[in-house]
Amino acid sequence: MSGENSSTLTPKSYEFEFTGSGSEYFRIWIVNILLTILTLGIYSAWAKVRTKRYFYGNTHLAQSSFDYLANPITILKGRLIAVAILMTYIGLATIYPIFEPLLILTLFIVTPWLIVRSLAFNALNSAYRNIRFNFVGNTGQAAKEYIAFPLLILFTFGLILPYIRYRQTRFTVDNHLFGDTRFNFIATSGAYYKLFAIVFVAMIAIGIIGFMPMANLGELKEDPEAMMAAMAVYLPFIYIAMGLVGVYAQVKLLNLLFSNVTIADHQFESSLKVGRMLWLHISNLLGIIVTLGLFYPWAKIRMARYRLQQLNFLAATDLNSFTASQSENVSATGDEIGDVFAVDVGF
Repeated sequence: MSGENSSTLTPKSYEFEFTGSGSEYFRIWIVNILLTILTLGIYSAWAKVRTKRYFYGNTHLAQSSFDYLANPITILKGRLIAVAILMTYIGLATIYPIFEPLLILTLFIVTPWLIVRSLAFNALNSAYRNIRFNFVGNTGQAAKEYIAFPLLILFTFGLILPYIRYRQTRFTVDNHLFGDTRFNFIATSGAYYKLFAIVFVAMIAIGIIGFMPMANLGELKEDPEAMMAAMAVYLPFIYIAMGLVGVYAQVKLLNLLFSNVTIADHQFESSLKVGRMLWLHISNLLGIIVTLGLFYPWAKIRMARYRLQQLNFLAATDLNSFTASQSENVSATGDEIGDVFAVDVGF
């Protein structure tokens, strides 16, 4: 009997699957570029929708794919508004330079509103099994996370940075819904401080190891060739080491994020590996350089496939039952609700 109970409590793991291919995406990508150039950027809204629909449609969970439902016209409208605001800012700053600080302050103040609008737009236009996502955060909450707390960085000598990253992530996750069920972020700020401490110590070590020998380069100032040779040895070491730390931080942050996202009694699990991610970054970069950029679609596909292959959904109950319950509880959203959040500003 106890064996039956324990098996009942064991979550079922559903693996994400990505079925896109580099050759397929290359055709979409190259057409998007050509039409965007020919239309002086107007087609970029359609290009974004085509790209997102391709990646969403090739992302599968439990044999069902995701959908991207945005209207290109809506995206174009948002971009035209953004361009109009930018041109107005440039014009006023050029004609009346004295008002430039005020304009920058205004942009700073409206940033939380832009963040909320973008998150809401992208959530409402994303769906799984015909059930839309949603974002219910408000501008006041965003202002606290993206303005109030960052202002404390100077007063805390940067020590509050991990806590800010934690709060911003929690704000984003906790205010997302699938149907009528909220996501929850269960990580602690301590986990962020631990990761940031490791990265900080590594960067300090790189600085000491890399720059201490360079401090002696002054002795070579009479010999420019020797100085250049020494810098050719030390600078690559510094850049490579910093790149390694950057990839390490990226992988650990992604795992920390996705492995601590829950919805109802279900949880996600991310198991990205630093070595594998490093290889993808290096090989993708080399491929892009050698092909003069033409390898970019394959690079993007490879990265998407690996990240999704390492992401699992641990369902406490049958996934079909969970999604069916969402379908019953959620009223029809329709395109008209998307129009309420009809500005995509690209955050």
